[in-house]
Amino acid sequence: MDSMIVLMAQCMTVSAIAQMIDEHDTRIWRILQHYVEEARFNEDFSNIKSIGVDETSRAKGHKYVSVFIDLDESRVIHVCEGKDASTIESFKDDLDQHNGSSGNIENFFCDMSPAFISGIENSFLNASITFDKFHVMKFMNEAVDKVRREEQSHNALLKRTRYIWLKNPENLTTNQNEMLKPLKRIRLKTMNAYNIKLALREFWRYEYRKSAEDYLKLVLLGYA
Repeated sequence: MDSMIVLMAQCMTVSAIAQMIDEHDTRIWRILQHYVEEARFNEDFSNIKSIGVDETSRAKGHKYVSVFIDLDESRVIHVCEGKDASTIESFKDDLDQHNGSSGNIENFFCDMSPAFISGIENSFLNASITFDKFHVMKFMNEAVDKVRREEQSHNALLKRTRYIWLKNPENLTTNQNEMLKPLKRIRLKTMNAYNIKLALREFWRYEYRKSAEDYLKLVLLGYA
C-alpha cells in the first residue's frame, strides 16, 4: 500500500489519493513524510555544482516557498518557506548537512530578486549568477508595459493595445497586426521599447560572451 501511495503522489493530490483508496489524508501525509525523510537522510550533495532557484506561491495571498534545483540532474533538492535572502542561507545549511559545500557551487541561476542576489553573493562566494531568459524577458515585458501606460496617459492611440506589446510578432492576431501597422509610422516611446524587447530576443542566440556584449551595446546605442 505504501509504495502505491508514493507512486500516486507523484501525479495526484493527497486529497484525491485519500478519496480513491478510502483513507484519511492525515495518514497519507504521514506515509509520504516518512519516505521523504528517509530519502533525504541518504542524499549526497557532494557533486552538485549548478543550482537553479525560484519562488512560487503556495497559497492565496503572499505566502511563498523557494525551490532549489540541481540543474545537472534536473531534480528538486531543497524547498523552504519565504523568498528572501534567508532562503539562500537555509539551502546552504542543508547543503552542508548532506556532504555538499558552498565552495563547490559554480553557477546559480535565478530571477533578478535583490534578496536572492545578496544571499548568493554572501553565502556562495565562488558562484557566478546568471539571470535566466524567462525572467529577463518577463522583466522586459513589464518595462515595455510601464512605458505604454505612461505614454497612453497623453496619447489615446495606445488605448486597448496592451497585449500587442506583450506578444511577439508571430503570435499577433490578424486584428492586432492591423492595429499595429499605423503605430509603426508614429514616433512612440512604446514602439522603441517594444523594438528593444524584440532585439533582446536575438541576444540569446549568441554563444560567446564578447559577441553578445557587442550586440547588446549596438542595440542600446541604436535606441539611445
